Amino acid sequence: MAKPTRSDAPGPGRQADPSHPATAAESKKPGKRDRTRAALITAAAAVIGEKGYDRTTLEEVAARAGMSRGAIYGNFSDKEELFLAVIERHWQPVLPQFEPGAGLSRQMRLLGKAVAAAARERLPQAGAACAFQLYAVTHPEMRERMTVENAAIYKAAAKGFKKLVGEDALPMPAEQFVKVLDALTTGLLFTYFQTPTLLPEAVFVAAFEALV
Repeated sequence: MAKPTRSDAPGPGRQADPSHPATAAESKKPGKRDRTRAALITAAAAVIGEKGYDRTTLEEVAARAGMSRGAIYGNFSDKEELFLAVIERHWQPVLPQFEPGAGLSRQMRLLGKAVAAAARERLPQAGAACAFQLYAVTHPEMRERMTVENAAIYKAAAKGFKKLVGEDALPMPAEQFVKVLDALTTGLLFTYFQTPTLLPEAVFVAAFEALV
C-alpha cells in the first residue's frame, strides 16, 4: 500500500480553495534533521529525474547527497516514503493571488500567469514529476488514494469558486469547472516541460481565458 501523502501534495496541478488568498509560510530556521531531510529530498529529486523511480537506488541517492544509506533510513522508512516526500516538497498546489470581487476573466488571467510561473520554476524537476505520473498510473493503490484526495480537493475548490465569482458566472457547474481547471493545468505543465520554448506565458493565459 502506498504511504498516504498530504492531501495537497501529489499532483502538479492541484487547486486550492480559490476563496482564500495564498499566505506565506512562517519562516523557521531548520535544524540538523531538517537540513538532512532537505538534502536527501533534493538528491532524490535529481536522481529520480535522471533515472526514473524504479531504477533509482537508495545508495545512489545517499551518494548524491554525500551521506550514508543509514541517513536515509534515519529519516525515511523506505524508498517510497522518500519519493513521496520529493513530490510533497516540489509539487505544492499552484496558488494564484485571486482578487475577491473581480470577474471570472480576471481570475482566469491570474491563474494562467500563476501556472506559467510554476511551469518555469518546476522545469528542473520535470523528470521527477514524470516519474511520479508513471508511478501513479502503474500502482492501483496510489490511484485509489489520489481519487479520494482529489474528490475532497475538488469539493473544496468548487465551493471556493462559488464564493469567489458566483456560480452563475461559471461556464459550467462548479464541480465540473474545477476538474477542467486541474486537467488544463496539468496538461499545460507537462507540455511546457517537453517544449518550453513553444509555450510562452501568453499561451497559458489564453488557455484559461478561453474557459470564460
